[in-house]
Amino acid sequence: MMRCIIIDDEELAQEILVSHLKKIGDMEILGVYDNAMDARMMLNSNEVDLVFCDIQMPDVSGVTFLKSLRNPPLFVFVTGDPSYALESFELHVLDYILKPYGVDRLLKTLEKAHAYLDGEKKSNSERNFLIIKDRSHIIISPYNEVFYIKGDKDYVWIETLEKRYNVWKRLIDMEAALSNAKQFVRIHKSYIVNLDFAKRVEGNVMIMKGSIGNIPIGGQYRTELYRRLGLSGNE
Repeated sequence: MMRCIIIDDEELAQEILVSHLKKIGDMEILGVYDNAMDARMMLNSNEVDLVFCDIQMPDVSGVTFLKSLRNPPLFVFVTGDPSYALESFELHVLDYILKPYGVDRLLKTLEKAHAYLDGEKKSNSERNFLIIKDRSHIIISPYNEVFYIKGDKDYVWIETLEKRYNVWKRLIDMEAALSNAKQFVRIHKSYIVNLDFAKRVEGNVMIMKGSIGNIPIGGQYRTELYRRLGLSGNE
């Protein structure tokens, strides 16, 4: 089931979209908002797959809001104004729906969303690199160049061979994205490490290779760490 939010300052437009989505089913509507700033709080605290957003809204437009997000979910603009279509697709929106629209038009959008998300899940299980969205840039960082990832509230710091990146993403989401990468393991509430760069365990500390700083080991993560190392908890 896909999780979505709706952002539109017109109450009737909100009601129409909610009604259409309920008819289609297979959607969990996490929230309906009449402004972008309230929606930002939801995006910061929840994993959202899809955003349906109007463009012309008071205070912050839909386009400005999307540009402000460092790691946005899939975006669909639902608007009565066709003039932003080109700019929107340059921002890699999933779809651009013109009002008025029917359930059939919305179905096509959701088919695109399902195809994209299914493809992401498949590619995550096969890939050997991390995609880092750094503002307007998309960085491709091979797993063998990622030392560790540190959580910092709603952000993570990704320490790589070339650079340290600050990304708007929760550590739990990074852990899920790397679940099929055997070299990565969470060893602390704030850290995921690449075991290829680990040197040894000393008490409650993971000693890393070279000049990489040492990383604490949290008690609740020790059992899984030892299992990944092929050891029992008593060794």
